[in-house]
Amino acid sequence: MQFLENPRGGDRGWRLLSGNNRPLAMGRSTTMSPRDELLAVRRLVREAEPKLRRDAEGRWRWELNSAGGPDVRCPGVFARRIDARRAFHRLTQAVEEAEVTMAGHRETTR
Repeated sequence: MQFLENPRGGDRGWRLLSGNNRPLAMGRSTTMSPRDELLAVRRLVREAEPKLRRDAEGRWRWELNSAGGPDVRCPGVFARRIDARRAFHRLTQAVEEAEVTMAGHRETTR
């Protein structure tokens, strides 16, 4: 999980990358530490069912929301609902192996 500082001083964001550096998920960071944020995202992914939504152009996206916790969303769009669900499934696998990366150093969080 890569945490990205906002150069304008606003909210910090994060993204979870696959092994080939493609984004699997993204979100806006809460006030939690990066390590705790990753743990909260893991819990949410394990426990919640994604909301699959279709946009005005007919493309599919997934998202996860929790009260007081992280909001996780799909970084891309998909032509078919099944493709969006498969992308979410890839996230469920990758988030278990994720590490926190921030400003050039790595903090292992397993």
